[in-house]
Amino acid sequence: MHDYHVGNSAVPRDVVGEFVQSCHKYGIKPGLYYSLGGRYLTDLCTREDGTLDRPKLNDLLLRQLEELITNYGPLFEIWFDGGILRPEKGGPDIPGLLKRLAPNLICFGGCPGIPNVLRWSGSEQGVAVPECWSCAHYLTEPERDNVTPDSPGDPMDPIWAPVEVDMPVRDVMYAYKGGWMYHAMDADKTYSGEYLFQRYLTSVGRNANLLIGCVPDTDGLISQDQVDSFRGLGEIVNRELGVHAGMTETLLDGERMEVWFDGPVDAEYIELMEDQSEGQHVLEWVVETRWPAYWCTKDGLDRWIPLAQGQSIGHKRIIPLGKLRGYAFRLRILKSLPGAAMRSMRVYGRKVPMQFHDSIDA
Repeated sequence: MHDYHVGNSAVPRDVVGEFVQSCHKYGIKPGLYYSLGGRYLTDLCTREDGTLDRPKLNDLLLRQLEELITNYGPLFEIWFDGGILRPEKGGPDIPGLLKRLAPNLICFGGCPGIPNVLRWSGSEQGVAVPECWSCAHYLTEPERDNVTPDSPGDPMDPIWAPVEVDMPVRDVMYAYKGGWMYHAMDADKTYSGEYLFQRYLTSVGRNANLLIGCVPDTDGLISQDQVDSFRGLGEIVNRELGVHAGMTETLLDGERMEVWFDGPVDAEYIELMEDQSEGQHVLEWVVETRWPAYWCTKDGLDRWIPLAQGQSIGHKRIIPLGKLRGYAFRLRILKSLPGAAMRSMRVYGRKVPMQFHDSIDA
């Protein structure tokens, strides 16, 4: 129906096919970005009087999506940039298409009628709010063309729509086109692996998924500065969060988890993981450490003291502690919905060799 496709480009290769094949080669689930607002297709479907031929545009969009899903599937996710115009508002029947061809496909910016949706974090800087909930509601104000689940989130909201945090690998404020498009002069604006790790903590560590955009150069390759950035991120994640010092999967009395050590540990991070198979149910929590205060308490007993407190846990909550020394750590669930369940609690850090006194001199 039109000649606007990669086959008529300067490099007529099946870019999507090569990408999906590469994903399969390395065990990665493929996802695609798709915009319903492409300017070329809109121009193609504009009548001589300047009005948009919406049925023609909808037909083109559905044909493209069907081609992507049937020729390159199964796909794991499609990122619908800006959301989807619902059929009752004049948009293409994407819910019907997905129900027929790919009912399990995950849709970023999905609309009612699509069972598996993700929502936006509200920025492109790799940051989710600290209390990031897995549930949300659709934004349906009359002035909104696209109905999306991009609401702040609330544990009582009706839609399961976890957050996907997006960010470019190059500086979102100073790189070309916000870091989403390639420019040869932008290598100095590529984020370091350490910077990306901090964004990992403010996204993955806050019950969200992190999606980092890389930009192919004019030869279709990923420049070395970007490769170094991604490799640095992976190395830091493996170093800091690859091997725990201690963990537990046991929820005691339905309200607490405890990790004990036989000596001191300089704890860098505590990772909490909620079991969300039946929903997100933990509403408030506190993490504590055991304080050996036998010399300054009236009863001579140790005490639990708070280190961090919050509301949402979700898939994963990572709490930076900065080499806090302790010998026991625990999670207490202060408030929850019925059926609250935890997957694990992990302490990451370094055990400290130390010789203990048998007694304390007065």
